[in-house]
This record gives sequence, C-alpha cells and structure tokens, in this order.
Amino acid sequence: MHREDIKAAVRKRGTTLKALALTGGLSESACRKALDVPSPRAEALIAECINQPIHKIWPDRYDCRGGRRFTKVNNTSLQAKTHRQFAGAN
Repeated sequence: MHREDIKAAVRKRGTTLKALALTGGLSESACRKALDVPSPRAEALIAECINQPIHKIWPDRYDCRGGRRFTKVNNTSLQAKTHRQFAGAN
C-alpha cells in the first residue's frame, strides 16, 4: 500500500499514527517512521488498526504468511564496508 493510503486508512478509523503509537506503548513517531523504515511492532499496530494483513500493506517486507522478508543489517559492518570501498577508490 502507498504510505498516503495507509495514513488515510488510519484516519478513517478515527485515529492518527501518533495516537496509535502512543496507545501501543511506542514513541510518538514510531508508526510514522514505520511507513518508511521496517518496525515490526509499529507495523503490527497499523495492520491491526486498519484491519489488513501485514503482508498486504508491506508485501516487500512480509511474505504471505506474515513472516519477515528482510534481515537486520549490522550498521557498523555496513559503514566499514562503505569506508573500505571509498578508501580503495583513491
């Protein structure tokens, strides 16, 4: 789903992403950030709120059984790899 469709669906349920996050015990920006960055807890709150399977909202993040399609990237090793690529280019 497009991020604006998700936001509209949440508003149609009479709430906001901020209120949804706070009700779910998350930071006020968690559900908003989940529109762009994977956040399983926030994504689950949104899916429950708009009564849609999580894989229909984010098919690139979840398979048809609701399992996550991505793995966490170790940010430190990613930075080191990027640094090595640029350092070797000189």
